[in-house]
Amino acid sequence: MSGLVVFTSLREALNAGYHIYGRSERGYLARLRTDGGWALALVECVPERSEMDSLPANDPSAQP
Repeated sequence: MSGLVVFTSLREALNAGYHIYGRSERGYLARLRTDGGWALALVECVPERSEMDSLPANDPSAQP
């Protein structure tokens, strides 16, 4: 049994052939049709360090 694939960007998931089909608390759900059924993946979008440095300290999106 294969593990769950986790991508760190939408571009990475789309380039691997996955389709985005839902949202999760930390990003997106993705799937890829295979001969054996659906391959599922998570896309956990993490802001780049430079983006995080520009957020105000009291911004809730800056919290881990």
